[in-house]
Amino acid sequence: MIKGTLNRALFNIFFFVLAISLPTPFHSFTQQDTSQLSGLASVQQDVQLAKESEAKSDFNQASRYYHQAATAYWAINDLENATLCFTKAADMAEAIGNQNAIYILNTNLGLLYTEMENYSEACSCFSCAAEAAQRMSRKADYTSSLINLANVKYEYKKYDEALVVLSKAEENAKELNDLKLLRNIYSVLTKIYDKHNNREESARYFDLFSAISQKLQQETLQQKEAEVQHKVSQAATRVKQVEAEKQATEKELVEKDFELMRKQQILEKSEQTTREQLMQINLLNKERELQQEIIRHQNQMRNVYLGVIALILLFAGYIYYNYREKKRANKLLQQKNNEITKQAQQLKELNQLKDKLFSIIAHDLRSPLGSLVTLLKLTKEGYFTEEGFKEIVDELSKNVGYTSELLENLLNWAQSQMQGLKVKPTIFKVSTIVDDKFELYKEQAQAKGIKLINSIDPKVTAYADGSMIDLVLRNLIANAIKFCEQGDMITVSAVDVDEMLQVSVCDTGLGMSPVNVRKLFGKEIFSTKGTLNERGSGLGLLLCKDFIALNGGAIWAESLEGEGSEFSFTLPKSDKI
Repeated sequence: MIKGTLNRALFNIFFFVLAISLPTPFHSFTQQDTSQLSGLASVQQDVQLAKESEAKSDFNQASRYYHQAATAYWAINDLENATLCFTKAADMAEAIGNQNAIYILNTNLGLLYTEMENYSEACSCFSCAAEAAQRMSRKADYTSSLINLANVKYEYKKYDEALVVLSKAEENAKELNDLKLLRNIYSVLTKIYDKHNNREESARYFDLFSAISQKLQQETLQQKEAEVQHKVSQAATRVKQVEAEKQATEKELVEKDFELMRKQQILEKSEQTTREQLMQINLLNKERELQQEIIRHQNQMRNVYLGVIALILLFAGYIYYNYREKKRANKLLQQKNNEITKQAQQLKELNQLKDKLFSIIAHDLRSPLGSLVTLLKLTKEGYFTEEGFKEIVDELSKNVGYTSELLENLLNWAQSQMQGLKVKPTIFKVSTIVDDKFELYKEQAQAKGIKLINSIDPKVTAYADGSMIDLVLRNLIANAIKFCEQGDMITVSAVDVDEMLQVSVCDTGLGMSPVNVRKLFGKEIFSTKGTLNERGSGLGLLLCKDFIALNGGAIWAESLEGEGSEFSFTLPKSDKI
């Protein structure tokens, strides 16, 4: 009774160990997880696909589908169909010489025949698996197949043959120093010597089996303990990192609070200055209204005096002469009234111009100059290192460049508004101006990874003020670079449209919303930051609009968010002079 219980226990332990030590056949062969395949419909589909692949002589695919079907049949305990499909899969593998598939499929067939207690076929399959493993020089798989073969021979009650096979397996396992294989071998040897009633050998191999099992368990436990210790160490390290990040964040928040307070003070001071300027502007407006009222009163008094003079002349009898004088006086009065009206309109426009100039100076010129003064003051007081000073020089260079460009646009625009510019049209080549502007912005474009393309025919000419068009193209190309990113392109082209020359600056940058497009050439100054936070005054486009209008053309923009923008303007062609 005890002997039979011991045999069953050893047999169960052996197959449990064998199951976890063997490779997973299906995963190794198909490289995909088919454990989710279930149901007869799925199995029949695999069989149908296998037959179709076999008919096309695609034996690799056929073997894979037969293998999937066999595994599914085995899972639902349909051993007959599982055996049939495994056999077909093995035949396909033999046809293409896939030794790995031959090893795996014969191993599965051997296990299946063992389960069906068809020990003769099981021995044949395990022998084929061992040969395939040996051909691939995979000694561990070869040894596993020998253990499977010995176990089946044990069940087949061919104990002596099993001992011969296990002798070879033990030799290989010792060469490989594979404790798991030795444990499986000693398990089978224990059962065989128990059947031979050789208690001493059976006990010896059982002790070896137990010792190896215990050692493997200890190694597994030590490995798990090491993994746990490693995870604990990682967790401690992460806690330290989180604490350091927390301290850094708190420090950064304190610095940001200080910076916010400083900026708030600057803003309050700026608001105070703006209020004072608004008060001055209101005072000037009131003075202008008072002057207008005085002029109106003087005009009224003059009209009264003229009327009195006319009556005196009438009473004097010089009716005809009085009529002519009155007509002349009325004509003179009309001229004076027209002059006064024109002067009033000019005063109104000059006041609007003054408001725009103050707005531009307050919002666009004051800020970079203030930053420049602050940076120079900090540098003078020695707050920066040599490396920091180099960064400050770069920042100062950007501020000076931006301020210089703003002043140039501001002066040109103010001069045009005050009618200080006169158009001097000449015939010039548009392509030459574009090449000059591309050379000017070449380094800036290269720094942002932007490609500049001039597609204008060198022979194309226009009749306009060349210096004005030079400034227009400079502003449009600079704006295009400002809103482009790495890999974008800027293309300048020209076409004939309705007896005019249409020049277009097209980019593949960020683009604009329809709302922002409508703001570009309106009465309000509009500006946004570029892809690298480049600043702009919004004055350049107004200047472009005025210069194009002075040269008898029109300017407009088209854009889509995320696809880019196209700015176009028209000029008289040289052949229409």
